[in-house]
Amino acid sequence: MPIATKISAPAPRPKRRKVLWLAALAATAALGGLAYVVTGGQNTVDEGLQERQMACSEAMYAMGWVLPDHTTDQRCTELSGGLAGHTQSGTFRMPRAEARPWLASLSGERVQPDGVGSDSVVERKEGLALGVLRPPGSLQADEVRVDLRWEGEETAVVTFETFDY
Repeated sequence: MPIATKISAPAPRPKRRKVLWLAALAATAALGGLAYVVTGGQNTVDEGLQERQMACSEAMYAMGWVLPDHTTDQRCTELSGGLAGHTQSGTFRMPRAEARPWLASLSGERVQPDGVGSDSVVERKEGLALGVLRPPGSLQADEVRVDLRWEGEETAVVTFETFDY
């Protein structure tokens, strides 16, 4: 009786395994780079970017100011983190008769555009405006712009936005 011999396939060469492993690694890196480009790197660059609703009184307090009495329809937002720095914006309504005295009471270094009064409040047909550099509160904004638009004889719509340059 003949003796059976076991014939087996030759073992894969170690060099071929290394080439396949390197090819898989290169493909993974290429796909990861493509994913980064497609998403704009948002998960990495803007990871901490957060927007949140906040009370307008809290926003005013952060600037070292007080929200005027008798406000309605308050909508204020804070945007922080990432490339945005830290900014706040908002809008609310207030009595028109109280608008100029409130604007004049806001503390901070005033932007002095040409042709404005000593209180730096800009008067326009449609309302009032004021720019304040570096408000005194805890929010370290470089500038705050406040615009008031007349809404009828009784009401003014206030819009503000902070800028962190």
